[in-house]
Amino acid sequence: MKRVTGLTKWGSITRTLLAMALVGPMFMVPGCGGGDDNGGGGSGGGGGSNNNNPPPASSANQFAYAISSGANQVQAFTSDANGNLTSIGPPLTTAAEPHHVNVDPQGKFVYVGNHGAGLSGYRINQDGSLTAMNGTPGSLITGSDPAELQPHSSVLDRNRQNLYVVAGTGPSTVRAYTVDSNTGALTFMPGQSFPGGVHGHNIAISPNNQFVLVAYEGTSELRVFIRNADGTLTPIAGTGTGTTAVGTVTGLNGAAAITVDQQNKFVYVTMLNSVEVFSLANNGVTRIPGNSSFQAGNGPHSIAISADNQTLYVANLNTSDINVFRVDQTTGGLGAAPIQTVPTQPAGGTPNYVVIHPNAKTLYTANQTNNGLSQFTINADGTLVTPGTAITVAPGTNGIATTKL
Repeated sequence: MKRVTGLTKWGSITRTLLAMALVGPMFMVPGCGGGDDNGGGGSGGGGGSNNNNPPPASSANQFAYAISSGANQVQAFTSDANGNLTSIGPPLTTAAEPHHVNVDPQGKFVYVGNHGAGLSGYRINQDGSLTAMNGTPGSLITGSDPAELQPHSSVLDRNRQNLYVVAGTGPSTVRAYTVDSNTGALTFMPGQSFPGGVHGHNIAISPNNQFVLVAYEGTSELRVFIRNADGTLTPIAGTGTGTTAVGTVTGLNGAAAITVDQQNKFVYVTMLNSVEVFSLANNGVTRIPGNSSFQAGNGPHSIAISADNQTLYVANLNTSDINVFRVDQTTGGLGAAPIQTVPTQPAGGTPNYVVIHPNAKTLYTANQTNNGLSQFTINADGTLVTPGTAITVAPGTNGIATTKL
């Protein structure tokens, strides 16, 4: 059954209040209400956005793109060297219920997954503004195959040759496309449609381009694919809890977001009030030795790792805050507790997505009930300066991604 994600119906608030009534404030399952996440993060992306290997810091040609499910739109921003955002012209229309925004790491294309429709695409102009790929903002660039409808999350490979999409609010499908390097148009790769799992929520790619990973919220699992030299995907065999190497890990209650560290060694998955950590190899993923589960806030829903691999940021949907974890470079572990917990600004914003600016000095969350973004300065030790700056965008702001030309 299709989930309603537009904030015009206050879907997320209703889900949250219902969860509080049923299971108590410390055990809410992060839901897909209000247009819910971007990814992923995502690369973030996170959860789902391309946070891994960001381009070098510069004061020129840095852009951000925020989507709003309540207004069905995407807004472009330019950024100064400190990450301060200035809107570029009026917003553009998306299709129904934009759910995830994915920006080309090379700064050329933007893809928006629309929960109520399919995928729409835009080209990035020199000034950071957007032009619809097919000339009509909000029109779709994918077809009418049922497996292409209701996309949750997408990710480009680092060379911008392939786009990978997970779609379906019920039974989900992962599909692979080739990308036209000039126009951004997509061509489905024959045989590259992989059904399985329910409510595939976030898709990510490893920094070395060798693995594609998907978190499934409905069936509480993680799936790992090998990315071959021609861009095709091969599912890794084996299903289990991750105590031994497998391609599918089960038992990850409400798995919502996923990211891979910069060394392609560790995988981080958010689930019910925790972050689970796995080692990554060609035969699949394995839980790290000892403790592999680390307590987060209520409803961890998006995740991002710093470019120096030292710090992990988790946006908690139900407690409206960000956990800051120190990453152990040897084990991949996150320590006994977060080194900092920071509320979104203004408080109570229900952050759907967290992303790190290319300057590595600024972090943003997209906050669906505050209808905008929270902007934080990142200290040298990875902690955040609080309070952050609030940026109003539009009703149901639920995703942001950044890039540099």
